[in-house]
Amino acid sequence: MPLNSKQLPTTILKEFGKFAVVGVIGTAVDFSIYSVLTRGFDVFYIYATCISVFIAIVNNFIWNKYWTFEKGQSGKTTKESYRFFLVSIVNYFLNIGITYAVVTYTHAEVLFHSSEDYFAKAIAIGIVLFSNYFGNKYWTFKS
Repeated sequence: MPLNSKQLPTTILKEFGKFAVVGVIGTAVDFSIYSVLTRGFDVFYIYATCISVFIAIVNNFIWNKYWTFEKGQSGKTTKESYRFFLVSIVNYFLNIGITYAVVTYTHAEVLFHSSEDYFAKAIAIGIVLFSNYFGNKYWTFKS
């Protein structure tokens, strides 16, 4: 049944909310695995990041496919997984670039006890959340 114009904003907000929840869960998965690898197994932080980000992307793909966008029976899992991974990697580098730009070009002094880097990271996450959502909604899981 097609949505009417009054249902559409509510549906998109609900879907976006689910997407954000999956993002929070993915962040928790990423940080948890990273912490276990670096603190528990003394894995080099770059290797640990590669592993934890990859696992978080897989986690997010599964949650977004079956819960957020409800495409469980789409029959396009391989195509969707490639697209999701590509969107995730592009947004990963966008996140790094925005964080770097905010810290560097706003002349924020990033010290161990400083919070400018957290501010930059928050800005990056906010921007990337939207580009990630729209990339996956209209490309990865498009109807």
